[in-house]
Amino acid sequence: MKHTFWATLLSMAALGAAPVAVDAADAADRTPYIGVNQPAPKDVDYPGTLAIHVDATDIAHRILTVNETIPVAGGEPVQLLYPTWIPGHHRPSGPIRQMAGLVIHGDDGQRLEWRRDPYNVYAFMVDVPAGVTALKVQFHFLAAQRSAEGPIRITPEMLDLSWEKISLYPAGYYARRIKTVPSVTLPAGWDYGSALEQASRDGDTVTFKPIDYLNLVDSPLYAGAHMRHLDLGVDGAPPVRLHVMGDTPRDIAVTDAQQAILKNLVTQMGKLYGAYHFDHYDFLLALSDKLTHKGLEHSRSSENATAADFFTDWKLARRNDLLSHEFNHSWNGKYRRGLRHATPDFNVPMGDGLMWVYEGQTQFYGNVVAVRAGLEDQATGFAKLADVAARYDRNRPGLASWRNVQDTTNDPTIAQRAPRPYRNYQGSEDYYAAGQLIWLAVDAKLRGLTKNQHNLDDFARAFFGVNPGAWDINTYVADDVYATLNQIAPYDWQAFLRSRLDGHLNLAE
Repeated sequence: MKHTFWATLLSMAALGAAPVAVDAADAADRTPYIGVNQPAPKDVDYPGTLAIHVDATDIAHRILTVNETIPVAGGEPVQLLYPTWIPGHHRPSGPIRQMAGLVIHGDDGQRLEWRRDPYNVYAFMVDVPAGVTALKVQFHFLAAQRSAEGPIRITPEMLDLSWEKISLYPAGYYARRIKTVPSVTLPAGWDYGSALEQASRDGDTVTFKPIDYLNLVDSPLYAGAHMRHLDLGVDGAPPVRLHVMGDTPRDIAVTDAQQAILKNLVTQMGKLYGAYHFDHYDFLLALSDKLTHKGLEHSRSSENATAADFFTDWKLARRNDLLSHEFNHSWNGKYRRGLRHATPDFNVPMGDGLMWVYEGQTQFYGNVVAVRAGLEDQATGFAKLADVAARYDRNRPGLASWRNVQDTTNDPTIAQRAPRPYRNYQGSEDYYAAGQLIWLAVDAKLRGLTKNQHNLDDFARAFFGVNPGAWDINTYVADDVYATLNQIAPYDWQAFLRSRLDGHLNLAE
């Protein structure tokens, strides 16, 4: 009996589903959903600048102490929000369970009682007396001690500091219209890496240049006792740096040859897209067997945490596309962003319908560019793709019967990324790997339609390589994807893609 392995890989054919006109995230009503009792954000400047200071010196107890000064108008109630929907998490993930010790004073020294909204646990109401012009807010972030309590983000040697976990912000304003001045006190002798730009340093206290709250949250900080900073800049690109921290000094011993490959990653992304969407870029890389492993994209940086032997066992590292995947998101997911992902603040729910572009195509190019750059050899790259194809050839009965790829874009919210008892039947964020195969099919179709004159690289450059140097947010809807493909090779791309996204996989032999 003949298997349909490669047919499945190239076609991702669909049964029993008519194409729909628009992606689920592109509904006619594009007004963002606002949470219960939460004022709609206004696109106007917040009156005043938030000062946010984090004391990160209590590494032994893994406790971060936060002190904020928030300007307010006396005599008016204020709602403060703890960030809930964090870009790149694809779900409401704000770890408010780890927040404790919230105390608020007016700038006159009077303690002000807060009350939590009964329908929105991330919202805090404060009645501000007349004459009070600023709130003095203090709380603690209690980082996980064990993996059962959540991801490990603090160890005796290093710290992963994300600003959305250690700040409150005023409701009713676009996050990009709220100015902040962030600062941090690090453990004695520690160094740090971040896309934030330093304004001053006094001992172990670092103050950064003013930045809006949207881009503050988009600019995390890695700090550690063992850290190196390497230049990955290449001709024609803005400055690129690698900040690598490890459990031991040995872990961060990067050879010249390894550094050259990482520089080639920057070169290859530039060749692919023809533009860079940052004024500088900072790879944050944690090499640890203690810190929880992660990959999270940002416009001008990325958080990458992996095994301590990434450089010391380079053969293992050559099978790792973490850095290429997260770097690719600077173009796909951060600069070009699905309309429903571009919410005005961090408590307006996101719609994840276009994840087959955001993550699916990034999964495709994370693998491809890793090979082009030399992070993986070609045999490894093909083997990883074949493994994905094998999975969808025989091991996704749920997509062949009751679910479709489009519906799996809801999985981060449905499952909160918890393990599932029957993943192959239930499905679990298949927009990553199935999306990768769909874009492989698009590449094959483009090559066939144009007699190998065009391929997916042409789409990547046309769609993501616009406006060199811009690093704001450039939104799109599904119709924009179809239209760009049609400019490269005229075809019914909507039907081609929707059948694969909204139908069921044809696993028949």
